[in-house]
Amino acid sequence: MIDRSDSITIHRPVDEVFAYVIDTTNDPTWHTDVIEAQKTSEGPIGSGTKWHVHVKPSMGVSEGNLEVVGFEPSRLEIVKGTFGPMQPTVTYSFEPTDGGTRFTRHVRIIVNGWMRLMQPLMRLMLAKRNAGFVGNLKRALER
Repeated sequence: MIDRSDSITIHRPVDEVFAYVIDTTNDPTWHTDVIEAQKTSEGPIGSGTKWHVHVKPSMGVSEGNLEVVGFEPSRLEIVKGTFGPMQPTVTYSFEPTDGGTRFTRHVRIIVNGWMRLMQPLMRLMLAKRNAGFVGNLKRALER
């Protein structure tokens, strides 16, 4: 299993940061592995919302499905996905701070099959990339 968490303070109100992050169609502006995301379920974003996502991590283009499995407005979103042999769970946490929002992106990936051989390299890559993604979000929202 691969596990990584990174946090950053974003100088925007919690409600704004939360609304931006939970709308996965915004991911390409800050999560540079995401090419495109489409909502595939009806209704407002919340528990049970489903997305189809095209990604281009360093190992080639792929696609998969995400589902929101945990949701507390302006506080927490948990998304589980399936991308071939990888099952990521991403937890987004939002905490009010003086002058903004403390945003945390926690990623846990279960890797199956032949991809398990890649786990050591994936751990190293995720450490750098996850920190980059939260930094990108800060830049995107503070413009």
